[in-house]
Amino acid sequence: MHTAKDELLFRGMERALAGRPDEARAALASLTGLLDVEAEPQDLDYQLFASAIARRLDDTRPGPRNPYLHPPPDAGGRQIDLFRLLMAHMPLAATADALANATLVELLGGHDEATLVDVGMGQGRQEARLLRRLAERGALPRRLTLVGVDPSGDSLAQAEVTVADVAREVGAEVVFEAWVAPVERVSGARWARLGGLPRPLVVNAAFSLHHVAEAPGSEGAARDAVLRHLRALEPSGLVLCEPNVDHFLAPPLERFAHAWNHFTHVFQLLDTLPVPREARVAIKRFYGREVDDVVGTVDESARCERHELARTWGDRLRRAGFAPLEALARVSVPVHPALTTRREPGMVGLCWRDELLVAVLGARPAVEARP
Repeated sequence: MHTAKDELLFRGMERALAGRPDEARAALASLTGLLDVEAEPQDLDYQLFASAIARRLDDTRPGPRNPYLHPPPDAGGRQIDLFRLLMAHMPLAATADALANATLVELLGGHDEATLVDVGMGQGRQEARLLRRLAERGALPRRLTLVGVDPSGDSLAQAEVTVADVAREVGAEVVFEAWVAPVERVSGARWARLGGLPRPLVVNAAFSLHHVAEAPGSEGAARDAVLRHLRALEPSGLVLCEPNVDHFLAPPLERFAHAWNHFTHVFQLLDTLPVPREARVAIKRFYGREVDDVVGTVDESARCERHELARTWGDRLRRAGFAPLEALARVSVPVHPALTTRREPGMVGLCWRDELLVAVLGARPAVEARP
């Protein structure tokens, strides 16, 4: 059931898209008058979306605005640091990470040598947890080659330090390579180099492939090309974590409705958890920057958060020559009591109140049928 706040918020977006900025601002002003962020945690949700609409009305910022590379002007902290806070308090991210790492252990464990290619590695904290998990299982490869692909050189420098520290801690030999580039800009020579690294070769991409930059009007050609490059590596497995929501191809008003449904479910989940208020606000600010990108950006080529539904990612994987990964079906990890899981071939969905919010997908090269 729509509330008065919902009606004003949606009216603001509708008027903004209709080229009626004065009416849009009037609706947002009326909404703001109803909000009490200090007393009502849910009112911050409205404020974040209203701010994104207001920025859309005044958006003159050129060029890409990836918050991981270009820190927002607010004082809310770096996006990568807020993501670490989210990992500590939000069971969606933590459970997706645990499922992904359990699958990676199945694929990498027990081999003399192995290679892990991480697309969007960030600061290497998932790899640190993975190394410890492999060590606990007594399954560390004798030598692990770890290739981190990320557009942030600072993050990869931190990742190298983090991985080296944990490698010493668990007695692992890790060869670290940092590739400072968005994955869609990795050169042909580098893709060829990956093909010559020790096997098994496994690919991990946690909440990163939706950042692949697309040309105006594209329906996903760049991310499809990345998936074909990954398929050409003949990996033993590919593990993806992605939000389950269409913020890519849906038209702006429909995208707004998708964002409101998705993020309010995430925010409502957060509000049920025993998270300190300061941390709760910071986590909502993290998501608020994604809302700003999805809702507040007029220049489509400048957008960063191009999320897609799990089934769309599954279709892209199949077209690139992948099939569902059996190892994902075998793994099991503790799940927070607020969440439920939904399992399909090649996918484990994490749900709250029956809404599938995050998906972990696993794929392997499909075996071509012989004539």
